[in-house]
Amino acid sequence: MKLFIKRIFALAVVFGLFFGVGCGIVDLFSPDVKTVTTDETDAPPVEDGQRTNILLLGVDARKGETISRSDTIILASIDPKLNKAAVVSIPRDTKISGSASGGMDKINAANVIGGPELSVEKVEELMNEKIDYYIEIDFEGFKNIIDAMEGVTINVDQRMYKPSEDINLKPGLQTLDGRDALAFVRFRDYPMGDIERTAHQQEFIKALGKEILKPGTIVKLPSLVKEARANVKTNLGLKDMLKMATWAPGFSSGSIVAQTLPGSFYDQRNSQGVLTASYWVADKSKTATLLDTMLSGQTVAVVSGKSTTTVKNTTGTSTKTTNTTTTQTQAEIDQTNWERSKLPSPGHGTKI
Repeated sequence: MKLFIKRIFALAVVFGLFFGVGCGIVDLFSPDVKTVTTDETDAPPVEDGQRTNILLLGVDARKGETISRSDTIILASIDPKLNKAAVVSIPRDTKISGSASGGMDKINAANVIGGPELSVEKVEELMNEKIDYYIEIDFEGFKNIIDAMEGVTINVDQRMYKPSEDINLKPGLQTLDGRDALAFVRFRDYPMGDIERTAHQQEFIKALGKEILKPGTIVKLPSLVKEARANVKTNLGLKDMLKMATWAPGFSSGSIVAQTLPGSFYDQRNSQGVLTASYWVADKSKTATLLDTMLSGQTVAVVSGKSTTTVKNTTGTSTKTTNTTTTQTQAEIDQTNWERSKLPSPGHGTKI
């Protein structure tokens, strides 16, 4: 019975981690829809007591799709010797190396081009870290697991309304079902867009952690297991899941250090001033040592340096660059954010 509870406990937390950052225990790595056993995966076995890096992907898969973009990307680094975990939320518009055709040079497109394996590769490049495993879940799976928990109680700090994405939340402390929980973690119409969204995801995970730790959650474990098995894809073998689950008792609500990938905005506009592309550019001087910094109990500033706008001239062959952070008015910031929200994202209907 104790082993069973540990397995489920592990399952609940990892699932939660990947939609935000900051909860209470870091190892919810139980079964998945295509459960991969240790013998069936090329991933290395989990080493006892060794730091393990796991990429958590929330994918925006539509009915009938076999490939889709990753809407939520989180790197969790778990150190059982320190009884700590560093969790880095990576904005989906983070610029990566690769073709710029159709916006395919953003991190959320990696899953469309090469699945979770390419997402792992690109995050390794960003972070200068080896990633051991990935865990992937789609939106429907997220909703189903939250519903199996009978909701998560959280304070919604503002009106969140975007009918085109099924988002309609009013402010106040409330228990969100799966549909509304997904709305909360997806909403991004903030002055700083996806950067503020990741902060809200972190708040959600803190709330999810509290729900998981409630005594009443134990009776919900069978349904949580069922939903996890049906909706999660991973290259983490079952034996390794169980090994990681044994780390859980050493963790507490103070074990997690979480933050968003540090960087700055980079916008491209045409000669008419129309926004044609928008990116989050990682600050590699900070990302290269970020996990070590976080595991020591520290975080760094998220917005690093000035936002940059590149404007193509009428010939389209040269550019001029202007720095535009602190001098912008709130109205200008809001306008830019609105324009960013209207840019198409790769993934749906994209032919690779």
